[in-house]
Amino acid sequence: MDPLEDTLRRLREAFHAGRTRPAEFRAAQLRGLGCFLQENKQLLHDALAQDLHKSAFESEVSEVAISQGEVTLALRNLRAWMKDERVPKNLATQLDSAFIRKEPFGLVLIIAPWNYPLNLTLVPLVGALAAGNCVVLKPSEISKNVEKILAEVLPRYLDQGALVWARLL
Repeated sequence: MDPLEDTLRRLREAFHAGRTRPAEFRAAQLRGLGCFLQENKQLLHDALAQDLHKSAFESEVSEVAISQGEVTLALRNLRAWMKDERVPKNLATQLDSAFIRKEPFGLVLIIAPWNYPLNLTLVPLVGALAAGNCVVLKPSEISKNVEKILAEVLPRYLDQGALVWARLL
């Protein structure tokens, strides 16, 4: 079997087993992502300087702080986002219960561009993890140093049963 097919099968199985659905799992993933950003800030600044010649200030403002803000927002609102949303009933549905239940898609592919390699990788990742999805990340091949940090360091902070780093898609 092709390694990519095997990986996708494993991620789909993890999703269908319900691993990513509980709020506790989602919050743990988000907290891990927040820890990654806090503990590796200098490493990320250095990689952004090497790849894109961004100053530490620009890296912090345009990449790290925005990503950290998204993690914080998601953690603060996760339970509210997961709640069923009541919707109005009409005459024909008065005896029924009417609500919108938010369900994860299952498997999500995030393809990152080169110009904001951290921000435009991690902000969609926050949404995907908060929604309870399994994720395949495809980094930009142009921002090699950021790609290397994300591929080697980020997996230490997240559950590998729900996240895969794909270099060659």
